[in-house]
Amino acid sequence: MQFTIKSLLQRLAILLQVLKLFLPGILFVAVGYLFFTGFLQGKDIIITGLRSRQTSFFFIIGLIFWVLVTWYTSRLIAYNDDRLFSIAKDALYKMPRILGFACFTAIIISFALILFKQHASYVQIICIVISIIHFHLLHPLFEKIKNKNDRKALIQYRQFLWLFFFILIIGMIYANRITIFIVLLFFIQTGFLFIVVTRRKISETNTKTHQIASWLHITKQRMVYHELIKWIFTDKDSNENQAHREIMLQTEKNIFFWFSTFSIVALAIYVTAIFSLHFARYISPLPIILLSFGILLGAGNILSMFSIKLKINFHVLFLTALILAGFFNEPHDVQLITQNTNLYKQKYRPDLEQYFQQWINEKKAILNDSSQIEFPIYFVLADGGGSRSAYWTASVLTKLNIETSGKFQDHLFCLSGASGGSLGNMTFYSTLNQKADSAQLQNVQKYLSNDFLSFPLVRLMGPDLLLPFVPFHLVKDRADALESGFMYVDEGKSIGEFMQQPFSSLTESRDDIKRLPIICINSTRMQDGVPAVISNIKIKKQQFGTRLDVLDQINNDEDIKIATSISLGARFPFFSPAGRIKNQYFVDGGYFDNSGAGVVHEMILALQKNINDSLALQHNHPFGKIRFHVIHITNEVPGQEVIEKVHPLVNDLAAPIKTILGSYSSQTNINNLRLYKYLGEINKGEITYHVINLYKQGETESYPMNWSISYPSLKRMNERLYSHVELKKLSSHIR
Repeated sequence: MQFTIKSLLQRLAILLQVLKLFLPGILFVAVGYLFFTGFLQGKDIIITGLRSRQTSFFFIIGLIFWVLVTWYTSRLIAYNDDRLFSIAKDALYKMPRILGFACFTAIIISFALILFKQHASYVQIICIVISIIHFHLLHPLFEKIKNKNDRKALIQYRQFLWLFFFILIIGMIYANRITIFIVLLFFIQTGFLFIVVTRRKISETNTKTHQIASWLHITKQRMVYHELIKWIFTDKDSNENQAHREIMLQTEKNIFFWFSTFSIVALAIYVTAIFSLHFARYISPLPIILLSFGILLGAGNILSMFSIKLKINFHVLFLTALILAGFFNEPHDVQLITQNTNLYKQKYRPDLEQYFQQWINEKKAILNDSSQIEFPIYFVLADGGGSRSAYWTASVLTKLNIETSGKFQDHLFCLSGASGGSLGNMTFYSTLNQKADSAQLQNVQKYLSNDFLSFPLVRLMGPDLLLPFVPFHLVKDRADALESGFMYVDEGKSIGEFMQQPFSSLTESRDDIKRLPIICINSTRMQDGVPAVISNIKIKKQQFGTRLDVLDQINNDEDIKIATSISLGARFPFFSPAGRIKNQYFVDGGYFDNSGAGVVHEMILALQKNINDSLALQHNHPFGKIRFHVIHITNEVPGQEVIEKVHPLVNDLAAPIKTILGSYSSQTNINNLRLYKYLGEINKGEITYHVINLYKQGETESYPMNWSISYPSLKRMNERLYSHVELKKLSSHIR
């Protein structure tokens, strides 16, 4: 019994060493599987990746690259750990094959979940069981085929497979259907396993037909290549037979050449996407993620190989260098622009009282009309939530404007939001000088259906890791890439051109145009959590307390683009880093107030005081007709969150983090509730707080929160827009 326990513990220790050796590959497979199967964003990215034949083509390149890098670089590590190879030879042979095989499995399962989404748990279990059986049946079968057949037969099998692969890939691209991908990827997965199992015998038998001594007559260039292969694939401390080692090296030369060639092609695609917004959009987020997996895994495994060979921990050295470089280089500065004229300087922004007076002067005729019993003033709150929030917010506001023939716009005083809500507000804002008709709705929806994800994603999963080492910022960070996505679009180009303008252009005052509403983009100062606002009015302490005016933090001759202002309120790590202005760092407004209710509450408090003062002097003052209405456009699943038991380790180690994350939504809910109650007080119980939620009561989360949305999701959002009961009631009320 004692011997059995000791043997089991020894086996467990060896298994843990093997898992540690291949940990990077295991992690990328696990992350890919969890993201594409467990998150709506991942599932929607899968759908977007198959939207056309060209995106399918790049998806296949990305998948093959990820599989090859996972398998091949894992082999490189295995070859260089001679000590572990001597005690776990079979595991080190099989593990790279299992990891490459598992990459296919993760993608096949993600496709199957989209096809059979009503039976998600069963589909995952069935696919995993089939994959395990598939590997354990085919691997020994292919080993037998390899041992029983000579080199000529194996080459014929392989040539047939290459032709078969080519036909399958052409078929997948042409059909571009999930069902076809599931079936054909299963066959490609099988063929991959056959090739990696039989590959070595084909190369070894080819080598044995030649005299090893003939390699003494190779050219100098081939000798250099030979020495490189020798350095990569052998452990200098190994006692392996020299002749056997030489045969092994010859077997690796061809595969290393073709692997390197394919890697260069994949890397060229990735680098092109880093520098070209249009190309990044062209290939879509799915191939970018798969290419990134391959590049990051390859880089990590190469560092591991160097660490093993040179007995130096290069991972620690890289992290140390990254930390030191951060003291001398700031890669996340907010992009400021210099104004050559004083016309639009921020100091000329009106304060709240001035703006209200100018705005109300334009409405005097309506306000003084004795037939008008009530004069509604509308404030909009728009929750964050990426493109989901932006699309829903802009669609609701535009629909309201169209249904009321522009009356909503005439009574709209303020648009406040955070993250995607700010993007939706600003998109609607950019169309306010247009006619309120279906063309307005079509314009905002076309613009917000653009892919804002691919370009920042390719920066996030590649060059942003190295930016602290780049002194002259030859490549900007992922936040700048997101801003570029807002400005340079394929659809809705007029709105894209609006996003390129300086923010100070929103303070422009002309007598020949109607005054546009106040815009409030909510942000948060990272260092102390102070709420901050980017607005076309001055955020004075008399009305807004400790709330920070972001534009007051930059010099008088500096400005930011409208796209930059939106990005500054949508910097939710880890996707977007905190943006630096001088020594202040700003992040997503949702950390403190995800709806923008706080600044609106303070605004209404100040305006109501103005109204009360006027009524105290003149009890029949026209201000008595004013009713403040808040339209809260949200995209959260209704229902109370289930409170569950916490593991003691989580309690001990991560209680502060969980508390901060929990307060993220609680603070917003408190701000919303305060505003709701205050409106009830000043309007004597009349409900003027209108909630327009994307989700119905009892509905589960089904719309992805991302910076790109697939066509099926957009279609369902449009259906919800035209059938929304509360939206119809509000339109009728405004009319």
